Amino acid sequence: MQRKYDALNRVLVKLARKADEGVPILVEGTKDLLALERLGIVGKTICVKSSNGVLVDLLDSIKDKEAIVLVDFDRTGEMLAERIVTYLQRKGVDANSVLWRRIGLLVKHDVKDLEGLPSYLKKIEETLKKQL
Repeated sequence: MQRKYDALNRVLVKLARKADEGVPILVEGTKDLLALERLGIVGKTICVKSSNGVLVDLLDSIKDKEAIVLVDFDRTGEMLAERIVTYLQRKGVDANSVLWRRIGLLVKHDVKDLEGLPSYLKKIEETLKKQL
């Protein structure tokens, strides 16, 4: 469990570093945005489902060279990530889904959405403290 916790924290540190560099993070909704803030990751975040516009219009508004895709870890999230990555790559944006995939592999079967990540980390921390 310690290894999983350490690996997850390494990915979150990389994500926070990218956010600090100004790379936009694409999440599904406002609860996901709040989850990132609870994890200490703040920056340019774009909620792709809670906007009133069409997804394509929202993606067209991205003028950055890179964007991080960070959606839910379920089947619907996978399909959404695929659509986002494909569209952004066609318009020349480096759509980074590597961090999302790493997190998904580390939390599979335990966390289905981004908003559940902070409480999952806290649960692991509490379990590790009890083992000391």
